[in-house]
Formats: sequence, structure tokens, C-alpha cells
Amino acid sequence: MDVNITGELVQQGHRFAHSGGMRQGVIIGFTQSDLGQGDAHAVFVRDHICMGSNAGGESCVDMALTVATKLQDVPFRAMPNDGIVGLSLGGLATGPLCSFLGRLLEGSEAMLPQFGISFGAENGEIHFGGHDATRFADPLRWFPVDHPESGYWQVAILAVRVGNTTIDSCQRGCHGIVDTGASRLGVQASHLPKLRAALASSMTNSGSCQGPELALDLGGFMLTLQPEDYTDAQCAPQLGPLDLEEPEFAGVYALGETVLRRYYAAFDWGALRIGFAPVAGQFAGSIEKLVV
Repeated sequence: MDVNITGELVQQGHRFAHSGGMRQGVIIGFTQSDLGQGDAHAVFVRDHICMGSNAGGESCVDMALTVATKLQDVPFRAMPNDGIVGLSLGGLATGPLCSFLGRLLEGSEAMLPQFGISFGAENGEIHFGGHDATRFADPLRWFPVDHPESGYWQVAILAVRVGNTTIDSCQRGCHGIVDTGASRLGVQASHLPKLRAALASSMTNSGSCQGPELALDLGGFMLTLQPEDYTDAQCAPQLGPLDLEEPEFAGVYALGETVLRRYYAAFDWGALRIGFAPVAGQFAGSIEKLVV
């Protein structure tokens, strides 16, 4: 159904709006470390979406979607998908009925308000309403969502270290935003040259990359990446620039596929926290397989 931001029909009595009328629209800014940034012009439609369950039955949600009427070539022409299911907190929703998770949990009171994501070498999985404990090697370590009102699933980073050297002491604060759509580690543009130089790796005679360990200190827990995790086939660090306005976005790191191949990520909508656990060995992604 063609609707306005409140979910009401654009033209009362008509499921689809007739041409020549006025309707509400929205401009959505999109920023991603792989593809860059640009705007999408969109209108609202309302639909009914259902997901099947392993236990049988369905979980359904009635919600509003934004449908693009105009897309800038950058970044959308290079995107490998036709659409995005936003899994952010409510602060990023474009309208009161546009939060997929919010609407899903409203209509599924018995569902645990959590979901989890794991990536493998060639594909990934998302679990709603709980987690598959066989996917991670150790128990989940939970951290509070930093500034949940902004809508991002982000955690505070205390320091960024390369080997035994602290590259970013995060004196003005650092944040790790989980971004499942990014293949590379996103880094604030002002910090990128220093980190790229520190991560310089070289190829060994065996064909593997040799270089320092990269660690993101979350306070009592380290997200640790080895050279094979953050480099390409030529052993060059795979880092993407984040052109975010400072000081509003200071010290931002986008935790994309580079991190999620090694760590299962859990999201708790009810308690506003994010959990990480090392992926179990049989499910861990391989950068060599991805390159091939």
C-alpha cells in the first residue's frame, strides 16, 4: 500500500496512489567504507513480511518500507544487492513503522529480543530470537551499546594496537560500529594513513602474509585480527575510508566482514548490548577462499 510516514494511505480509499497527487518522501544518506557515500530519494509503502521458523510456524510483521525513486550512482550502482533490511536500533529508522526489529518484536512477544550474525568462508547466517551456540568457541562477552539513542550498534573502543604499539589511544573516544555490509575494516579518514602504514605486510616464501597483529581493545576483551584477516591476495591491508564529519564522528571504526569472519556478533535489543565470541574453528572464514 502507498502510505505516508505515519503509515496512513496516501489517498484514502485507494491502495495505490494515483498519479498527480502529493505524497511524503524522504532523502536517506548512506555511508559505507567499501563503496563510499551518497543519497537515496524514497517514498513509503506498507507491506506484510513473514519469516519461517525452524520450529515451524511463522513470525510476521506489518511495517513501512522505503522504496527508492532516485539513487545516486555512488554508492548504489556498485551495490551487489537490490535492497537492505535495516537492523539498527530505533534511532536510525526513517519513520515510526520503519524499524524492522522494533515491529517484529512488537508482534512476537514470546521471542527473545536478540539476534546474531556469523560469517563463514563463502556465506553467513543470521539468527532471530536466539543464537546457535555451536557457532562460537567461547561464551559471549557482552558490552553496552554506546550512545544507543543514535541508532547504531556500536561499542566503545579503548585503544587500537598494532603489535605492541598503540596506534590510536582513543583519548577523544573511539567507537566500533558493526556493519555487515562492509567487507573491509572501515577507518576514519584522518586515522587511515597511520594505520595502513603500521599494518604493512609482506609475502613469505610459502605464499602467506607476514605482518603484525591488529587488536581492538574493548576493555577486558580484544577483537584480534591476523595478517590473513585484514590483507588481500597481495598482502596489502584492506582498509576502507570513512569520511564522517568530525568531531561528531571521532575515532570511528566499521567492524565489517573482516571482523565477523573471526567473531560471532550478538545483538540484544532489550538490554541494549552487543556480544562477541570467537567463531568455532569449523565455521571460521578463510581469507584465501574468499580471494579465490
